Amino acid sequence: MTVVKRTYAMPDETIKRFEAAVPPGRRSALVAHLVKEWVAEQRRQELARTVVEGCREMSEEYLQLEQDFHPLEEEVVHATYRNKAPKVATGLMPI
Repeated sequence: MTVVKRTYAMPDETIKRFEAAVPPGRRSALVAHLVKEWVAEQRRQELARTVVEGCREMSEEYLQLEQDFHPLEEEVVHATYRNKAPKVATGLMPI
């Protein structure tokens, strides 16, 4: 993994609290972890927005598919119930 050094400006109080809470040998690792988590969350949010947008764009197509194929689905369900023979109890134990 390549490590790159950058400089960012932050509020003084934030830096003081951070340095008081995190020992010197752990600061870069913690910042890297937090930034990595933030970037991952941004990606998840963007993906969620993209999925929602895609669903909205496809809603008419999905509705049309449902309207086109619903009668066939109903036909299959009714045929399945019509073709099932009633179950007959066998092997009953005497009382």
